[in-house]
Amino acid sequence: MKSNAFISSTNRTRVVVNCGLLIAISIVLKILFEVYIPLGGFPSLRLNITALPIMLSGILLGPLAGFAVGFISDLLCFVIKPGGPFFIGFTLASGLTGLIPGFLFMLLRKKETKYLEWFNFVFIVLATVILAISGTFSFDNGTIYYAGQPLNIIFFVLFIALMIAFALFPIFVVRKSNLDSEYRSDHILFIVSISQLVTSILLNTWFLSILYGQAVAVLLPARIVTNIFLIPLYTIMLVGLLKILPNFIKQHS
Repeated sequence: MKSNAFISSTNRTRVVVNCGLLIAISIVLKILFEVYIPLGGFPSLRLNITALPIMLSGILLGPLAGFAVGFISDLLCFVIKPGGPFFIGFTLASGLTGLIPGFLFMLLRKKETKYLEWFNFVFIVLATVILAISGTFSFDNGTIYYAGQPLNIIFFVLFIALMIAFALFPIFVVRKSNLDSEYRSDHILFIVSISQLVTSILLNTWFLSILYGQAVAVLLPARIVTNIFLIPLYTIMLVGLLKILPNFIKQHS
């Protein structure tokens, strides 16, 4: 399989064209398909899939192309639809959203990995500890509260079920995975989890703290909750796209 570092001029042109296409898709997704879901009476959960084409670019085109797609798409999104003051940290984090998946995919491709499946279990345990310590969820007189606001028990049950599935999915899947498969679902879940942990949970939380003067401890729980929804969503969509785009993948093999 050819490395992206030694592509011909024809393939290099294809990479540039496909980068442009993925940048355009990322911008459209940001502008048209960003929604806010109210939890506890206020829109605390922001959902968008603008990171999806950025991650896809890193996996299919390589880490450098992924970084370029993320970096450029964030700059253009700010020009077209600014959501606040410009902060270069968010643009760098967007670049890392493409670079990290590309780098990890290169390391994991068709390799048998030991104990990798336990990462998500550890992630959920640490997230649970942080949410418990921060008091993000609380109980009083049979009512569940999220950030001090009443929360429908259905949302809470679904959230707990999602956390359990998130933790156990790779543990069960890795035992039945085809090691010859290039795009293993447990690997994609790990790649997405690491990328979101570094960029969204750690870096962007820190940048928001700097930009708006809020404590990291205040911002972190909500961002953890958001990513427990987003990580499985990104994983399902990426696995699906990587299965239905065989011709596109072969062009960069």
